Formats: sequence, C-alpha cells, structure tokens
Amino acid sequence: MTISLPPPKVTTVRAAPRAIDVFLRYLKAEGVSVVFGIPGGLLHPFFEVVEADPDIELVVSKHEEGAAFMADGYSRMSRRLSVCAGTSGPGATNMITGVACAFADGVPMLVVTGQVASHMFGKGAAQETSREDMDIVAMFRPVTKYSAMVTSPESMAQHLRRALRHALSGRPGPVHLNVPVDLWERPLAEAWFDPKTYRPDTKTFDRVAVQRAAAYLLNARRPVLFAGGGVGIAGGEEHLRALAELLPARVATTPRGKGLFPEDHALSLGVMGFAGHAGARDVLLGSEVDVLLTVGTSLNETATLNWAPELRRNRVFIQLDIDSDKIGRNYPVDVALVGDAQTVLVELVYHLHRLMREGERSASVWAREPPTPRVFSSPELRTSEQLPLAPQRWRKDLEEVLPKNAVIFSDIGGHMLSNIHYLTIKEGQKFVLNLGFGSMGHGTVAPIGAALVDRQRPVFAIIGDACFTMNGMELVTAAEYGVRVIWIVENNNMHGITWHGSKLVGSRVPLASVRYKRPLEVAAIARAMGLAAWVVDRPGQIQGAVREALGHSGPSLIEVRVDGAIAPPLGDRAKSIAGFVEP
Repeated sequence: MTISLPPPKVTTVRAAPRAIDVFLRYLKAEGVSVVFGIPGGLLHPFFEVVEADPDIELVVSKHEEGAAFMADGYSRMSRRLSVCAGTSGPGATNMITGVACAFADGVPMLVVTGQVASHMFGKGAAQETSREDMDIVAMFRPVTKYSAMVTSPESMAQHLRRALRHALSGRPGPVHLNVPVDLWERPLAEAWFDPKTYRPDTKTFDRVAVQRAAAYLLNARRPVLFAGGGVGIAGGEEHLRALAELLPARVATTPRGKGLFPEDHALSLGVMGFAGHAGARDVLLGSEVDVLLTVGTSLNETATLNWAPELRRNRVFIQLDIDSDKIGRNYPVDVALVGDAQTVLVELVYHLHRLMREGERSASVWAREPPTPRVFSSPELRTSEQLPLAPQRWRKDLEEVLPKNAVIFSDIGGHMLSNIHYLTIKEGQKFVLNLGFGSMGHGTVAPIGAALVDRQRPVFAIIGDACFTMNGMELVTAAEYGVRVIWIVENNNMHGITWHGSKLVGSRVPLASVRYKRPLEVAAIARAMGLAAWVVDRPGQIQGAVREALGHSGPSLIEVRVDGAIAPPLGDRAKSIAGFVEP
C-alpha cells in the first residue's frame, strides 16, 4: 500500500534589508531613476546594486566632474532631485567643481562618495579621506547645503532624510553623503518615512506683503518686472507672463534668466546686465520706472552692471526671493516678498484680479506706448555675407530652424556673450546658463543629463572650441548611451573672451598664448567619437545642418568656423567674467 505524504513545507527566509536597500528605497520615493558616476572599489557595493536595479539607469561618465554636470542638467530640466556618485580620493574631489555649479544656481542634487572601511580610519589607508586624513566631508561643506559622513548603518536613513530635506526645501541645492565601504551591506531595520513626512512644503508667503506689493503695482504708471534664474527653479514662467500682461508691465531678465520671458514678446526688454541689451539698460536705469519688482534674482554683479546705483533710483523697490538673506543685500527694499517665486506670483495675480473685479484699474501706460526695441550691437553683422563667417550671422540663421520647444544650453566664454546678446529665445524654448559659478564645461556636459529627462525634446548645446577641448570627451558618453544632443561648437581657434578681453585691460597687449598653435578639427574629433558631424563656414549653411541633425537618431555636432577677429559683446563690465580688473 502506497501512502501519499504531503509535500514538505518550505519556509522562505527573507533576507534582512541592508543599508543600501534602505538608501535606494528613499531615492526611488523621491523619483530618482538615473544615477551618474564612475564606479570604483570604495563605492563598489553602491554601484553594483544600482546597476542591477531595473528601476534605475546607471550612466557612467568619462570624468567625475562630468557626472556632476550631467546630474545638474538632469535636475534643471526635470526640476527633481538628481544623483551623482564617485569613489573616494580623486573620484570625490573631481566632482567638486560640478557640485559648486549646482550650489551657486540652486540645483537639487545628492552627491554620494566612497570611503575606506570604518575600521581603517586614521591608519593611512589608500585614498582615505576621513576626518583623520584629508576630510572630504569638509571639502564639500562650502559648496553644499549639507555634508556628512555616515558613521553606522543605523544612522544611514537619518543622514539621508536630513540631506534630502536640505536639498529639496527652501532654495534647492546639492547635498553630500560620504559612506565607508563596509556599511552598505550591513543589515538595517528601518522604520519607513514617506517623503511628505520628513521634509516641509516651503511654498508659503506673507499675505500682507503681497497685498502691499499688489497695490504698488496696480498704481504704477511704468512698472517693470526683473526676472532671474529663481523664476525657472520655481517653475514660475507662466505666472510671470500672466502678471506682466495683466498690468501690463515691461519685463527684463538677468543673463541667467534669459528666455524665462519670451524675448519676442511685445513687453520684453531683453537682458539686463552682462552682454545685455540697450533697451533693458536704458529703461531699468532710467528715470521713468516708478515700481520695480525683482523676482528670483540675487542682484549680483552680472545682473546689475556692477551694482549700478541707478537701479534703485527714486522708485518703489520690491524684491521677491525664497532666500531672505538675498533680500536687501545689495539694494534697500520697500516691500520684501520672501517665498517661492511661483507661489508668490500666483498670489499676486490672484490679488490683482480681485482688486480689478472690485472696480480698481491699473494705472500702467505701457499699453499705449510702442515696444522698447532690443537694439543689437553691430546689427549689420547679423545679415553680413562676409567670409570668414560672422558669429552674429549664424545665430540669426539658427533662429530660423530652432524647434519651438528647443532647450538651448550655453557654455561659458565669448560665445556665451554672443548667445546672451544675439540669440532670441522665443515662447516654448528654454535657455540654460551656468553663470552663478561660471564653469567652462557645464554647458558642454549638462545637456546630456537634460536630454535623458525627455528623449523627444530637442536639446542643443552652443559651446566654444575651448569648452569642447576641456570637457568634450563626455560626448563619447552621449554616443554610448544614444543620447540625442546637438552640439554647436563655435570655433575661432582660441579662448576668445580671454584674447579679446586682454586687449582692453592692463598693457592692452592680447595674450598670444590663448590662441591655438594649430587649427582644431572639431568635427573630425566628433566623428571619431561616434557622432554625426557637419562643418559650417558660410552664411545660410547652418539651417541645413540643423535639419539633418534633428533627423539623426543619435548625438551630433555642428562645427561653425567663424572670424576670430570679431569680438564678442564684452561691454564695459562683461570683461570681468574673464577675470580682468581695471587698474
């Protein structure tokens, strides 16, 4: 007789969660889906788990600075937290410049660095950067909102929550966690915190201050709005436009705020500050403006023409910023609006609508006056047929074919000044410029991260040949991952802003050392990297190259060979960007 026995009972033993598991759970809860970095031994447990996770893409850059720049670009485009990571020692220090750019411009980013095992501290282990040695935590502290070492698995989640709270609350910014290699895989029993429970919503405002500001704006004959990068950080572009059209008010932007208000709009004054437009300067520094509202700008040197006192003049001065330390720092204010730019702009528009429904009318006369023209310096060169090609001409040609939803990054240099001054950013387009820290290479690499946010939206990078030589190897990263970015490299075979600026200061002798000793074949280098590439050296050529590049399935590059003798629009103060100081 055969007796059937029940199958043996199988007991599944669930592995205890590790510190790395808890870490990734928090990142996913914040919407992180990409990690940028370069794997290394002292951060191997982190990279190993990230690479195996189906919900996270690991993008390996060619240099850790590039990883930080890509994370920066990802955050600027998505308005979400980004993550970059590098191993200990040089892997960590290589990221500092990229992190400093994010800090200067208020970009939320989590920086993760490796560290030797905790039991090795103080023994001089290879690449040790603990408190007892080089102290990488201290190195990151001046360029982050929070920098700490995780000293035990039990403190992992507490440090991470605190870091995320700093990164995403108030004015956003980068944060840094340094983790000894032996902690990642240790067990960690964590009481889960939902993101809504550990970081506050800082979209608040002072209702009385908003009411005062609205009253001043409603009674102003010639109100002007002066918008900075903070409007973009807060996603307040549409609300800025709504306020301008409601009053109506003329609108100028800082160089970093370029494009936040459409430059082809009848109320646009263009850019005020370095490489800016005469219309914006004449109106903002003139005597007719009676109420000036600045939004999301710290009113630094690049935006105010070296803190021109005329900006304050005899007018009502209203300043809106999320950082109270920025308010009244350079100019005394009549009304301080502390808060998120989008939230306060929405409230201003709402309150003005209410006043108008109750019968009050705007005193603005701008609607009865013709638009203020954006006067270009050297306007004749925008239509010039000269050879070599004029920088002004190819930018005018480019405007004809830039898609309506294009994202345009600019790097730092002489080409940046021309981008600010000569390129018109229209409705639906987005302009990105790292001018807070002003690091060359950012506009070359950050577009890769930005393009990963929305692979259908066209991303352009207008850079100089010197920026290409400094960080151009990251174009290989774009080719490896099939990231569709169109680089337009203005090639004048030198560091243009430095060469032209040197003729204006000191002994007035141009620095011959910043001119290349041999021509740089940018397009040929790009083809060797796996990119499609074109060369433009005549008027009317770039339109066809851009159309072909837009139809290409991968990254591409257009080398534009220009007349290096034509100086960028340096202006009276813009030459200080290159580090020059008048004697």
